[in-house]
This record gives sequence, C-alpha cells and structure tokens, in this order.
Amino acid sequence: MANVLLTSLSEKDGKTSLPWAIEVANEHQLLQSEQNAQDWVSHINTSLGTAKTRLEGLCLLGTVVQQCSAGTFIQHGTTWIRMLTQVLQAYDSPLTLQMASHVLGSVVQQAAQYPEVAREVATTHIPTLVQCLLGAQDHQWFPSALEALQSCMKNFPGPCGSSKGKVESLICGLMDTSQPRLSQLAQQTCPLLAGCGGGGAGGVKYTEAWAHLCDQVLGSLHQVLDHAYQDMETGLQTYSVPQASLRLKTVPESDPARTFVLSTRFHNLCGCLEQLVSQEFPAVVRIPVPDILAFLCRALGVNPKMLFGKASMEHVLLMSALPKMHCSALSILEALIISCRSHLVPHASVISQLLVQTLGWTTSEEGVPGRQRPYSTLRSRAYTVLTVWLNVCSAASGVDSHADVILQHVLKDATPQADTTKLKASRPGAQEQSKRQKKKQRGVDMTDQGLSGHMKVDSQANSDVCCAALGALKTVLEVVGSIIKPSFHKETQEFVIPLLLKIHQNQSDPPIPYSCGRCRKGLYQLLLAAVLVLHPRWPPPTQCAVKIFSVGQQDYDLQVSSFCREALLTCMSIIHPRASTLQSPVIIADTPIISKPSTNHLASNFQGLRRNATEEGTRKNDSHNGNLFTAPSFKSVSQSEGMVEDKPSQSESTTHESIRIKSSEVPVSFPNKFRREEDIAGPSVIQLDGSSSSSEGQSSSEDSVEFLEDVRNNEADSSTLESGGPGGGVSSTERQQATDMDKMSGNEDVVLIQGRTKEGGTEVSADTTDLTIAGGMKRKYESDVEDEDGESQDTDLQAMLAAFVPDSTPDGN
Repeated sequence: MANVLLTSLSEKDGKTSLPWAIEVANEHQLLQSEQNAQDWVSHINTSLGTAKTRLEGLCLLGTVVQQCSAGTFIQHGTTWIRMLTQVLQAYDSPLTLQMASHVLGSVVQQAAQYPEVAREVATTHIPTLVQCLLGAQDHQWFPSALEALQSCMKNFPGPCGSSKGKVESLICGLMDTSQPRLSQLAQQTCPLLAGCGGGGAGGVKYTEAWAHLCDQVLGSLHQVLDHAYQDMETGLQTYSVPQASLRLKTVPESDPARTFVLSTRFHNLCGCLEQLVSQEFPAVVRIPVPDILAFLCRALGVNPKMLFGKASMEHVLLMSALPKMHCSALSILEALIISCRSHLVPHASVISQLLVQTLGWTTSEEGVPGRQRPYSTLRSRAYTVLTVWLNVCSAASGVDSHADVILQHVLKDATPQADTTKLKASRPGAQEQSKRQKKKQRGVDMTDQGLSGHMKVDSQANSDVCCAALGALKTVLEVVGSIIKPSFHKETQEFVIPLLLKIHQNQSDPPIPYSCGRCRKGLYQLLLAAVLVLHPRWPPPTQCAVKIFSVGQQDYDLQVSSFCREALLTCMSIIHPRASTLQSPVIIADTPIISKPSTNHLASNFQGLRRNATEEGTRKNDSHNGNLFTAPSFKSVSQSEGMVEDKPSQSESTTHESIRIKSSEVPVSFPNKFRREEDIAGPSVIQLDGSSSSSEGQSSSEDSVEFLEDVRNNEADSSTLESGGPGGGVSSTERQQATDMDKMSGNEDVVLIQGRTKEGGTEVSADTTDLTIAGGMKRKYESDVEDEDGESQDTDLQAMLAAFVPDSTPDGN
C-alpha cells in the first residue's frame, strides 16, 4: 500500500492526492516498516533537492519523522537536519520556510532522544541553526521560526548558551506585541533563558540564572505599575522591588499609546512570570513567594471604582485596561498556588483576601435579563483561582472565614434574573426625570419599543461566570462544609432545590443561563455536594435530591443526564447501605420494655393481701378495732418512661378508699395460697391492675415489675389515710420519712406502709416501717428448691409479715 501511494504521488496530478496519501499513511501507520520507510526517504531526499517539489518533500518528511523506527531515524536524522538548515538559509517562499521550521522542531525533539545523533547535532548543527532562526525576526514565518528556536533551547540548552544574549534581546522586543501567537511563544521561551549554557556542579549556575531572571521579570513588572498607577496609590504600603529588570523599550509619553503599551507589556510580563513559576527546570530553585505576593497585592489594589471620580483621559484609559491586567495577575496567583501548594499556608489570609476583594469590586447592579454582565471574565477567573486554592490547601486555605461573603457573590451570579417590563405613558409637557429617579425605577422601559417590540436575548449570557461560581461553591462545601455555620447550608439548599424544580417545570425553555448544559450540570453537582457533606447542626436534603436526580435523568443534555444517574446511585447507596449503620434510628414501638430485675418476691403475696383487705374493708365499718394500712399506688419503670400505655388499674380507680386489715383475721393458709409460680410455670409478671400472669420463655426483663413509690405526688397516686386527727392528713414526721425513702438507692425495692393503731381507746400513730428487700435475700430465696416443705415456707412468710404489722405477731388464728 505504501508503494502504491508513493506511485500516485509521482504522477502529474500527484499534488492533489498529497493530503489524501498522508491521511492514509497516518491511519494505517504504513511507515513503521523499515522497507516502506526507506522507499519514502529516498523520494523525500530527491524532493528536497528541487525547489519545485520542496514543499511536497517537507510534508512527507513530517509524516516519516512521526512514524519511522529508531534505526531509520538514527540513520537519516543528521542528514535531515543539515538539509532543513539549507532550506532555511535559501530564499524560498514563506510557506515553504514556515513548513521547514515546523518540521525542524520535530526532528530536533526526536534527535535529543538518541545519544548518537544528539552528540553530532549539538556540536555541529545547533549553533548554526540558532543563528539562522534568529534572522527570521522580520519575516512572515517568524512564529514558526520561534517554535523551532524554542525546541532547540529546550532540548539542547548547552549549545544555545553562546546565543543567550541575542535570544534575550529578541524576547524583550516581543514584550510589547499584541499578536496572540507571538505573545504566547515569547512567554514560553523566556523561562528557557535561565537554562541556556552550562549548569555547573550540581546545577548551581542554573539556580543562579533562574533567580536572576525572576528578579528581572518582577522588577520590570513593578516599573510598569509605576507608570500605570501614577497618583493612584496612597503610599501607605511599601513593597520590596528588585533592582534588576529586563532591557525593554521606552514607554511612549502620550496617550492612548502609553496606556496601550503598558497594558500589553504587563500582560506579557505576567505570562513570563507565570511560565517561570510553573515550568519544569533542571535544577532546584527557590521561588520568592513574599515578593510575588507583594506584587500581586499592589497590582490588585487599584480597581476601576477608585477612578470613577477622575475624568482625565489617563484615568479613563487605565480604567478600561484594569480588568485585563487583573486577569493576568490572577493567572500568576494560580500558577503560584499550583507550584507551591501547601507551602503557601502561612500566606492563606492574604490569598483569600485578594480573591474576595476581586469579587467584591466586580459586583455589578442588576442588569438586563439575557445580556452579559460587566466584568464577567474577571469574575470567572477569580472563581477559578478560588477553586484551585481550595483544592490545594483544603481547610487550611482560610476561606471558611469568608464563606458567607463568597456565598452571596455566588448566589448573585447563579440566580436567574427576573424579566420585568415597565410600561410608561408619555404625557405632553412632562419633565424629564433625573438620573437618580431613573435609577430607582428598575425594569425594561418599553416606551419606545411598544408592546410589540422584541428584546435582544442571549440564551448563553453569563454562562461562564455562572458555571465557575457553582463550581467554587461546590468546592467550598466539600472542603469546609462541616465546619462552617449551618446557615450556609440552609441558604445553599434553599437556592439550589427550588431552582432545579423550576428548571424541571420548564425544561423546554429553562431560565437564562441554565439553557447551557454546563450550568445545569454544575447545579446538580452542587446538590450532590449538599447531600454528601454532613453538618452536625443541619440535615442533608437526601429525600429531595433523590426525586430531583430521578427527574434529571430525562435532561436532553447527555452529560447532565449521565451525571444525574451517577448521583442517583450515590444517593441510593446512602439510603440503602450495605451494612447496618452505627447510629440507626430507634423505633419506640419495637423497643422492648426494660426494667431491672425485682428483688421483692413478696409482691404477689402483698397483692393477695391487698385484695383480701379490700374485700374485708367493704364488710366492716370504720370503727372496727385493728391496724389500718394505706397502700400507695405503684407504677412500673416502663410506664414512668412512657414506653407502654398507662392504663388505669382497678386499684387506682379507688384511690381515696381506705383499706383496713385486721391482724387477727390474716389466714393461716396465706403462705400456701401464694406459692412461687415461677418454680412451676415460669416467671410471674405483676400487671398494673393488681393481677398476675405467668408465661414461659419470656425474657428476664419481663420477670417482674419494679414497684416505685411517687412520694412527691402522693396526694394523687396514693390512698388517703383515715384518722381521727385534724384534716385526716399525714404528719410532718411521716412526710420527712417519705422524703428519705425517695433518696434511697435505686438498687433496692422499697415498700412504705403507714398506719395508725388504737390502744386503750386512744388512737396512736403506728410506727412507719421501711421494708428493704436486698439482693442477698433474693438470691437466698431463689436458691430454695421446689421440694421445700410448706411448713418452712410458712415460717419464713410469717417472719416477713411481722415487718408489715408492727406490735403483732401473725399466727394461725
């Protein structure tokens, strides 16, 4: 196939098929084979020797250099450089010389990779080649010659040392050019001056040359500011200005040429300093961070708002050039952040203040909807540098102290403008409004256009600054979202969620600038960041985000819909985690009733005693002799904590009834009647209504219910005590004893029994007895075996009843 293509080029109409032959050779990589490459090399060498076919040979040579093998290049590389040098020295057409310079740059770059070729090229061809390229300054092919010169200085810096002075003069002459390509090439070539010549031991000479060049560029920049900021600076701040500077041309004295040259020179010098900081260098260098930051503070310290009150031509021209100058200064700051990274943390406050300051003075009033706002390029640049600064230094960037200010700027740039129309009826003889009155009346004046007039609308207006602002706000959330105030999250969510819902309601005509897919994607990215970043005092909008991302999958922009699908998967992994979370929500209905094991095994006996006393009290009158007991109402721990429904028991419904128990009427069979049911049918559970039930297999937390006495609410929860005393109340001594009972340890079950007795016809207060059943008694009681006879149980229970009924001994009667 390679031979067929080569044959087609040899015909009469071969020039017309040249682009097609090069495209086929690149697609099939036909020249990787040495046999095919040799045939093409022979044809190229023949074509370069003839002026008529030289351009065709240069085009084919460029294709061969890219595809040929190492052996082919080693064999013919030196020959190609010699032939290309001869072409550049000849008086040929500018197109041919431009193509020769382009191919020469590729050949020099490849030659540096092979030591055999590099030695011969460095000693024989590079000095001559550099002199030839420097002579192309006044010709049309000078940009291509500058590219070839840059390739020679980058790959063979040592042999270029002899021409360093001439190259420096060439670069200094290009600092005032306004051509974009020449300006970019000059900025990229300037840092290479520090590497020309020998490096010395350990690259010491390289380090010294780089530091000297950096001082020269900084000194030249300060000189430009001296001319541009005349009578603008207050003089309160002093800057360390290097004494060295580049040998630049003289600045014109008259405007507008003076301001134009100063702004252009400032832009090119900033580009040189940016490349000097960011480009790789063969030796270790020390970047003068304080000096560069001092220059940035000076350059960004003057803004157009400071020049509004001055109507001179110099000030007006400077005000028009300041946005571009500030963009160049921010480019230096971005390169410095990327190169130094965390070493800039000591200067975090200065950097953050510079960015916030730029966003502050570039804020404009509400403009016309659908039209570009002023300073959009500069604001976009400031947001971009802010994003880089946050990504590099994270929370150490110091942006958290300016988070509220940044949020307000982002909301202003990202919120769609409301389209309002103001109708005004013209009246004859009406006076014209002043500027201040016109400023108060916002909206679009439709007086001249009428109702049928159409406004000029740009659907992509402010899309760049909106996208940059949303990206900066997303980065702020990701970096310092957990340490900023919760109001920041609140305002962010209140902005992004309603705006996305509004876009969903009108997808065919979204509000400007969200007709741009990049802006909508930035809005969805901000919502995902609000979901992922957790704040201890503000919840994430996960539920809203799931619905919004689901609808966002239907977006007509493929990148937006793809991102919404990924974000929805992220939210689903949060809602349905792969493992149970450590802080799962507690459902009250599913929580078991927790109560500590009761140590009062006489609870069932006391309930039986209480029922018998109630029945006996209904048959006897109040004057019957005997001991009178008031049994307080008890509540379980689970009821007091609201874990189960508090149902009133039968005993609580008769709270204010007196219960009287005559000690002589306690039956002998009382212990036998209340056998331990847990030894037979499982643990016994005392219900709130006084009844008991038993079930097998229940948990230990349900074995019993602890009875607690509410001493502070004894008037509502306990039964009243009948007495012959005044008011029938409880004495202060008894209240003090009840208070002491409330202070007792919660590890013990306490039953307080109060009563009165009659002795010799006189009613005397009975002793208040505290019955404390400790854990030791429980363990002893539980250690009893089922086979224990009834008499031993009767004896134990009778001894316990003695504590309930003072001054009386229970017997069988």
